[in-house]
Amino acid sequence: MNEENRIALLIDAENISAQYADYIMDEVSNYGTCSYKRIYGSWDKIVKTKWEGEINKNSLKPMMQFNNTRGKNASDSALIIDAMDILYTGGVDGFCIVSSDSDFTSLARRLMEAGMLVIGMGESDKATEALENAFDKFVYIDVLAKQAEEEKAEEEKKAKQTATARQRQSSETTKRNTSNIPSKRNLEDRIKQIIMENDDKSKQTDLGQIGNELSRTYKNFDVRYYGMKGGRKYKYLKDFVRDMKSLELDENSDNRVYVSLKKK
Repeated sequence: MNEENRIALLIDAENISAQYADYIMDEVSNYGTCSYKRIYGSWDKIVKTKWEGEINKNSLKPMMQFNNTRGKNASDSALIIDAMDILYTGGVDGFCIVSSDSDFTSLARRLMEAGMLVIGMGESDKATEALENAFDKFVYIDVLAKQAEEEKAEEEKKAKQTATARQRQSSETTKRNTSNIPSKRNLEDRIKQIIMENDDKSKQTDLGQIGNELSRTYKNFDVRYYGMKGGRKYKYLKDFVRDMKSLELDENSDNRVYVSLKKK
């Protein structure tokens, strides 16, 4: 971008779709700073259309016209007159005419004859060869938009692939990390063994002892590793043990929880 160039941006709203507004603003910034940002069109082509939102967003000055004669476009004439006024007033180094309308061919040639940098923007399937050749450079704004959309889609695809790869890696890591934790069956067998050892000593087995013994035997034991019905994880050892079919819990008046074997 040559920031020293002052550019007059003149947009034909009746010929160019508002969907290209952001691409137009980005592209013109490559050639200089906009001293004028004007958009031309009849009332019905600007008000209550997508262009109305883009006008506010990009600080464009609407130059609305009324077509007094059917079939005649007053906006084209207004754009041409304004371009010549700006040329004779001075203060700009170039023009950017945004339209695919071949009626602006002579205007572009005249501005070039005056030593102006003249950039054209339009759609690839609408602009004529004569129109394109009248400018220092003619940009296919629809092609730029398509390329930007394809690049965005490719970036989103790559981001999705990266996210999927990370998710897969995380899943594999989780599997590796959880493959060494004791199974619920092994834990249940160990708890039954603890209870039977206490029974031999005529001792009750409280839940606190169960937790201590499991943590001592299995250094990586944590009830939060194990899933409940419905997909949620356990939070408390009491719920974890209660769900074991061979065990039952008994909570006494002093809030101590004892674990025993279910009677057959």
